[in-house]
Parts: sequence; structure tokens; C-alpha cells
Amino acid sequence: MLCFGAATLGNAQDLHFTQFEFTPVLINPGQTGNFKGTYRLSGIYRDQSVSPSGVAADFKTPYITIDVNFGFAFRKKDWTSLGISFFDDRSGDINIGKGGFLASGAYHLSVGGGDIALGAQYGSISFDTKNPEKAIFYDQLQSGGSSQDLQKLQQGKGSYQDLSAGLVFNTPISVKKHQMKLGFALGHLNKPTVSVLGSGGDQLGMLLNVHGSLQYHFNEKIDFIPTVYFRSLEKNKETIGQCMVSYLFDVEKKVRLNGGLGYRFGDALQIMAGLEYGKIKGQIGYDHTLGDLKNAKDPAGFGAIELGIQYMGAIVKKPNPKPKVFCPRF
Repeated sequence: MLCFGAATLGNAQDLHFTQFEFTPVLINPGQTGNFKGTYRLSGIYRDQSVSPSGVAADFKTPYITIDVNFGFAFRKKDWTSLGISFFDDRSGDINIGKGGFLASGAYHLSVGGGDIALGAQYGSISFDTKNPEKAIFYDQLQSGGSSQDLQKLQQGKGSYQDLSAGLVFNTPISVKKHQMKLGFALGHLNKPTVSVLGSGGDQLGMLLNVHGSLQYHFNEKIDFIPTVYFRSLEKNKETIGQCMVSYLFDVEKKVRLNGGLGYRFGDALQIMAGLEYGKIKGQIGYDHTLGDLKNAKDPAGFGAIELGIQYMGAIVKKPNPKPKVFCPRF
């Protein structure tokens, strides 16, 4: 009963991260290609069972994304973007969870000094158990023999397709060109049915993601980046507020030091710190549990740790001007 209860809970909960800048396409497919450059590589790893006593890895989620910008467009200054993501979300000793890929695309319409991006995403996801032999059921304890439920768990594997869509608006503000971003996305548009046994199962409700941020240029070296994020899945709602500070430490080497705090209302305090070196960005995030689950942590309140890394590259075409011959005047 506990095993299949965990399966139902896993079906209802989507991927969950604290550092949104490393999972932009996951939050909103309209953020595919929403950066200055040609291509972007992003990766993040979250461990929700880590503690000072060790890394148990009972709840772990690796996630990687690559998205690329293309010059194809119907209007000047517009552009098109494509991206693909891979993930594997696992829980408990039996490693129950889901994994697969998400393919996304976006079209960016240039509007004044900003742009509006329309994005769509298709996902192919499987739900299974990596170590079903570690599961123990009640009939096994009674008889000391095998379990019918265990046999079903070993043979069971479900899969489903997922559709999402999103809209993102970017615009500069004032003469200092502070960057404001507003986004809205809907997930599980097709309301897929998910089951670890491959039959029956639960239907996923529609997921709503709303997010907004402002990159405020305080002076030549310091930027403030407040962010608000809200998500709703049926009766489950989550609201997060964050503020990052970015300091230009070395102008010539393009080194920036980043740090900030966040709060997931009713749940956890978030602490983030990292740096940027040229095109590479690395950061660590920590969630300290403050809600009802804090007493279940060891030590009390110790939550999750995330490690994120990102690289943005640019492919610049060399100019090929036609040669000109100047004849002297006689």
C-alpha cells in the first residue's frame, strides 16, 4: 500500500527545483532560446535527502537542457529557437519515479526594444521502478514467500506523452534598460493518464506556471534581480519569492559574484551562491525546511541541495566583403 501510494504521489508532483535560471525551458517553453547567444547548455542536480551526515540520495533529480537559436524568421529581428531536455526523477530505496525527454520550440517576435515569445513543448515520459526487488509487501511478511504485488511491480512500466505551451514577454525599462520578464505557461494540456503498472492509473490535472523577474542595474557593478514564481496543480499551490544580487568583480575577466535569498511560502528558506566566469555560470542552492516536514529531517530542518551549471556560446560568422579596387586619377 505504501509503495503504490508513493506511485500516486509521484504522478501528482512535477519536477521541482529552486534555481529557476538553470531550468528555464522546464518552467515555460517560451523561454527556449531566451538568451543572448547561439546556444545554451544547462544542467542541475537536486538531492532532497542530503544532510551533514552524508548523501543518501533517496530523492534525486538530474536535469540537462540544450537550446539553440536560429536566424529563420518571417520578419526582420525575429528568430526561432529549438531545445531538448533530459531528466530522471527518482525516490526511495526502490527508485520509483519517471524519466524521459522534453522537446521544445519557440518563436520570438521583436516588439520595440523587447520581444514576445510563443513556445510549445512535447514530452515522452516513462514511469517505472528501478529496484523493485527492494520492495516488501504485507503478504510477504505473512507467508514468508513471494508477493503478487511485487510481481506486478517488477513487470509494470507506464509511459505517457505530455504537451505544454507558454508565453514570455521581455522588455527594457527606462534609459538604464532594466530588463523585465513576464511569463505564463500551461502544462499537461492533453491531461495524460499515468500508471506505474502500464494500465489504469491517474489523470494529471493541468499545471499553471506564472513567473516574473526584473534585472535592475543599480550601478555599473551591481544588479538586483527580484523574482516571483507561482505554480498550481489542481489543489496544490506553490508561491516563491527570491532576490539575487550580482556583483561585477573583475571587468577584464568578466567575473561576477552572485548570491541571494528566497522563500517558498509555508515550506522552506532558500539560499543561493555562485559565480560567472565569462560564458560559464555555476551556482549552489540550499533549501532549509521550515514547514511541517522539518521534524522529519535529520538534523531537523535540513532540506535539499542543488548544483547548477550553465554555458552560453555564440557562433559568429566572419564577414565576407566584396573587394573594391580604387583607380588613381590621372
